[in-house]
Amino acid sequence: MNEYDFLNLVNQETMYMIDIDGVCIDTEERMSIIASQVGGFKEAFKLIDWHEHIFSSKQINNSLDILREVQHKLKRIQLLTQNHTMDEAKEKILYFREQDIFIPIISVPPKVSKSTVVQPAFYGGNAILVDDREKHVIDWNNSGGIGVLFTQDEQEKELRKVKSLDFLRRIK
Repeated sequence: MNEYDFLNLVNQETMYMIDIDGVCIDTEERMSIIASQVGGFKEAFKLIDWHEHIFSSKQINNSLDILREVQHKLKRIQLLTQNHTMDEAKEKILYFREQDIFIPIISVPPKVSKSTVVQPAFYGGNAILVDDREKHVIDWNNSGGIGVLFTQDEQEKELRKVKSLDFLRRIK
């Protein structure tokens, strides 16, 4: 599928759900490195200083700049993020507010799917999830939403995909 092919599905009722880790900031990649050093993710979640981890993050493909720009004109947008601890959830909120991004943030508990917390059917299937995790995109699609994979991988043919959040600038 071509990048932005999903834009023909967009209308004035479309709700946009944007993942944080791996889409907006590079926390996911760095978390994987920590997990490999300490024997797994479960151990890493206990050891990570969430404030330092999140506040030392780098934005991915200008995602924060784009969110800061579009938040004033696009009111149908939320950040939908999986959190492994309450500290992680709190620090993400603080980080985004310090970045002058005031988009609502929905926290998804561990081992709960995003489509269980925010059901695409509630929006008549007119809800887009942009996520870097293929399993979340597939689950969102299977739940009746429009899943979009955030990836640099040109080989991915089966899923809708984007390389940046720049498409949000095109939405009225």
